[in-house]
Amino acid sequence: MRLWSRGLGQQELKMDFMRYAISKEGQEVVISGRITDPVNWDFWIRFDEDDVPGLVRVATNRKIAGLVGRRWFKKLLPFRRRHAAVAAEEPLPPTPESEVSTSEEE
Repeated sequence: MRLWSRGLGQQELKMDFMRYAISKEGQEVVISGRITDPVNWDFWIRFDEDDVPGLVRVATNRKIAGLVGRRWFKKLLPFRRRHAAVAAEEPLPPTPESEVSTSEEE
């Protein structure tokens, strides 16, 4: 995930929510961690009951649902077709017919 703020100028912060801690403090759920690229900042995000409607609104957005669906679809179907350009660059494996010796003709 990328995060931008006017105070950062042209820089974007890179966030990886798979690496952050999730805990509960009182009535709040807290996501905390460290952003290391391009800065070295500790951060925390706190959610409480008042934030639930906004979180539900974001989670049920069609664009977000489509993004999640495409990600899950790719994980569930690893045998998806390759692009034609990539397939054309890879050499074909030898077939049994191409390995047959032509010594009989000699």
